[in-house]
Amino acid sequence: MAVRRPLVAVTLAVSALLAPSGTAVGGPVAPTTTRAAPLVDNHRLGRAEPDKLEDTTGLSVTLDALRPAVLTPGKRLKVKGSVTNSGQIQWRNAKVYLDVAYDPATTRAALDEFADTDVRFGSPVLTIGLFDEIGRVRPGTTVDYRLSIPFDELPISGDPGVYHIGISVLAENRVGRDSDADARVETIVALRPDKTEPVQHTRVVTLVPVVAPVIRHPSGTFVDEQLITTLSAGGQLRNLVDVLNRAPPNTLEIVADPALLQAVRDMSDGYSVATMKQDKEGEQGRDGSGQQAANDWLASFDAAAARQDVLLMAWGSPDAAAFANAHMPVVVNSAVTASQTYALERRIIAPIVNWQANGAATRRGLVEARAAGAVISMVSEDNFANLDAVADSQYPPTLVTVPTIQGPLTATMLARSLAGRQLTSDTTTLDLRQELIAEATVRSLSSDASDRVAVVALPFDWNPGPDGGESLAPAYNFRVVRPIDLETANHREPSSYQGPITRTTAQPAIPADLITATAGLRDSGITLTEVLTRKSEAIVDFRQRLAVAGSSLWTSRTNLRIMIVRREARQAAQQLRKVTVTGPTFVALSSDSGSFPLTVTNNLDEAVTVNINVRPANPALQIDPIDQLELDPGETVDLDAVARADSSGVTQVRVRLSTTKDRPFGNPWAFDIRTTQIGLAIWVVMGLGMVVLLVAAAVRIMTRIRTTGLRPRERPSP
Repeated sequence: MAVRRPLVAVTLAVSALLAPSGTAVGGPVAPTTTRAAPLVDNHRLGRAEPDKLEDTTGLSVTLDALRPAVLTPGKRLKVKGSVTNSGQIQWRNAKVYLDVAYDPATTRAALDEFADTDVRFGSPVLTIGLFDEIGRVRPGTTVDYRLSIPFDELPISGDPGVYHIGISVLAENRVGRDSDADARVETIVALRPDKTEPVQHTRVVTLVPVVAPVIRHPSGTFVDEQLITTLSAGGQLRNLVDVLNRAPPNTLEIVADPALLQAVRDMSDGYSVATMKQDKEGEQGRDGSGQQAANDWLASFDAAAARQDVLLMAWGSPDAAAFANAHMPVVVNSAVTASQTYALERRIIAPIVNWQANGAATRRGLVEARAAGAVISMVSEDNFANLDAVADSQYPPTLVTVPTIQGPLTATMLARSLAGRQLTSDTTTLDLRQELIAEATVRSLSSDASDRVAVVALPFDWNPGPDGGESLAPAYNFRVVRPIDLETANHREPSSYQGPITRTTAQPAIPADLITATAGLRDSGITLTEVLTRKSEAIVDFRQRLAVAGSSLWTSRTNLRIMIVRREARQAAQQLRKVTVTGPTFVALSSDSGSFPLTVTNNLDEAVTVNINVRPANPALQIDPIDQLELDPGETVDLDAVARADSSGVTQVRVRLSTTKDRPFGNPWAFDIRTTQIGLAIWVVMGLGMVVLLVAAAVRIMTRIRTTGLRPRERPSP
């Protein structure tokens, strides 16, 4: 088990403590190995930071292997690890001992006490030959140790349950030796039940999230090689997929983010990396260096997925709680639909899961996720402030039903710990194996049947260590453990929960700037996709972008995310401005109807379909409807609009384009129309006047002809 608390002193027998340096105290001891200490702590024992004892002594000890995984009568308990001196003290005559608590834990409370212990526990195994003399541990070096203890030499009661064991290091420096441990690590180990004794089984669901932040430019290029680093040897996702492949079939529930899987598939086909400046200026960037690593990882993931049950997260793991509160359900809708589309294209039959980082949730967020189509919601039990154990149960329920305005909603509870110990990103597979066995053992001893179902959820950033660490097979092959899938676990009567559902301090609210930027992307992106004639691919792409913009993984490089989302919104708006409408600056109508020209231009590289909305300020002026218009890339269309008026005057007219769903976009075109209404009587009078004028002219002409004839007048003499 990882060191998770300040190390404590342990008192050993005087005979062992006072053995002179270099003196053999027992039988043959496995040879020790001395090597330079690593520059960084890569033991990966679940410690967030050095403990107080290591700060004092400079010594630390790891527990790297424990076999068998359970205490078995007739079999030796074999332990190995290493002792590192990261300080400046010259330690010599170092000895490594196994400590064991006499009584086992048989209840949840007892396991919690093991985890919370900050005082010495148990008895050391002092039998000659059963502790390891590793000798000198110089500054900057690491020395391996091995212990092999016969079962009968273990100072335990032999009762069923889980035993607390530890590894202690005692050494001497220039002032001598004392009885306090100079380094310590601890773990837990269950006692294997007798094969002839009946046992209750604990059904265990193990949820392993496969998720990582995916940050790409609007062009699709990657901002850096961070994702490839985690996919490559020694990286978190590489280590994770190694664990998945080493686990027995049908024991793990893989919960994968399709946004991550799609990004890796894109990388496997070759990809580019560009800076923000390069992407803004349309530069290509450079070729990525991790194509082979992406291919290798995908092959390993696909192999694991063929052996384990797979669920799909909503795309990008959106922050449903935040966007429900911001009245932006489209973000969660887009994420769920994007995952459904991915599953359909990849022929994956899997439900869509709502699982935010750290298990964050609110009641409104759960409602929005369910309405979007996420059939399963994973929620940290910390979000349920009034969640308690039910009846005689030792544990809170793993399945609850919550009343909402949309009706009852069921959620899967994710425990904050396993066997009393927090599951962290640094939990090793050895930690996980021992804790899982311990949890199942104690649950199996409970008289309440509801206790015998456990849901184990690993953190989003769980890194089991290089090569996947210790195999989990002994846990799932343990007699008490029965692996099941989540669907089976959820086929139970849920417990009712009536209290509040709120975020915790470990689940910070998404920044307001990111919500605002996402709202801008939502508005411009929806409009752009609606205006395109062939929009299927564009809609899929937009849903994915919007979902990633609203990811609950926003804490990874928040400012960069905000800049990218804003740029995506601006670029979509700029694309929309390439589709324009223009017309005259002034139109005069001298009758009750007339036409005026309009010009619509599509400067996009894709065909668009638009509505043309012409709205006069005065309702007395009416414009005939204009048919929906489809334009090819680069096409300009001229058309005539017909106006009708029943009064005179000047009216401003506003022309604007809209999508096929009547969402307006682009800059409007405004101009004035002057209408002059002339009545029928005036037209008759004018007509009669014209007739009179013509008749008078004709009479005068005829009179002149009769009096002078057709000869022209003579010019007067000069």
